[in-house]
Amino acid sequence: MLSDSKKISIRQAVFIFLTSTFTPTIRLIPAYAAQKAKQAAWLSPLVTLVLMILLVLVWQAFYRKYKDNTLMDIYRDIAGPVAGTAVLVVYLLWLVVLNALYIRYFAMRLVGAIYVNTDIRIFIISMLVVVAYTMRSGLPTLARFNEVVLPFLVLIFCLLFIMMIPNFRMDFLTPISVRSILPVIEASVAPTGIIVYFSFLFIFGDRINNKESISKIGIKTAFFNTAVQLSILVSIICTFSYRIAQRTQLPYLTAVKQISVFNIFVKVESIVVSVWVLSDFMIICFFIICVLSVLKSFFRLSDTKPLISIYTVFLYFLSMVMANSVFEMERLSEDIALFINILLGFVIPVVMFVIGKIRKKV
Repeated sequence: MLSDSKKISIRQAVFIFLTSTFTPTIRLIPAYAAQKAKQAAWLSPLVTLVLMILLVLVWQAFYRKYKDNTLMDIYRDIAGPVAGTAVLVVYLLWLVVLNALYIRYFAMRLVGAIYVNTDIRIFIISMLVVVAYTMRSGLPTLARFNEVVLPFLVLIFCLLFIMMIPNFRMDFLTPISVRSILPVIEASVAPTGIIVYFSFLFIFGDRINNKESISKIGIKTAFFNTAVQLSILVSIICTFSYRIAQRTQLPYLTAVKQISVFNIFVKVESIVVSVWVLSDFMIICFFIICVLSVLKSFFRLSDTKPLISIYTVFLYFLSMVMANSVFEMERLSEDIALFINILLGFVIPVVMFVIGKIRKKV
């Protein structure tokens, strides 16, 4: 059993989850939701709220029985060693793909938004060097750093939202009718495909304390996350309508560029990019921790630090062959990644919960 000095609290784990979801939320949700639900897109996080509360309750139920176990231990015990291991191999492969995907997105966004015509390898190598160095300090150090980062992100986000209000046109949020229900449910695939990263926290569940508070903290997190997603969608749609949002690669950045306070405070998009970099850093670290934890479980390793350098070098090469253009990256995210995320982060935990109930293991 790990000592408490090597563990983090469930609150710190949830903070890592929130910081990690910031970048994919502002990159993916607005355009996807606008395409599916048009002016009603801003309602899609409400559907996701219900699903996240259900997910939180499922994990609370798991940890009433499996107090100090990881997701891998739980799945193997419920589904059996063979079926459980097969499922976990799928998790491992997908986590590696996601890790490389976010590294590539980080570099391509910087090149597309600010450093045009710069070789993306410069940003990929720089980020991976910083990540590899940080990961050697361990999960508790990363969690403490994130406790400083998250309030900063929230503060910046709130200030930007307030400064965008003068540009709002509330009529862009209507009309909404009963016929909007199905499009809104379809649009909720994007926010749901991101909030299911909550399940991935428990891949290193043996390093999280106070798991008896999962439901209390998790439900608060669900409402907070919904408020963030609603605010982002409202701010974008109210600024230039769903028609532009669904055709823009970085709609939030485009909306922020409209900010001008007394014609003095302008060019605030650089602040957004800075926030993106912090969130990208956290999500890349988060998935590296997940991958190394699965490898540790598979091979019964006592320490994964020797794997950090090897794995980050592997990520560099994988991220370089991930896709040839932003368009390909978007198609990969919208047509494949979101649905695999939901399968691994929501469907499988719920199925395992049902099987566990039937077998009286939960």
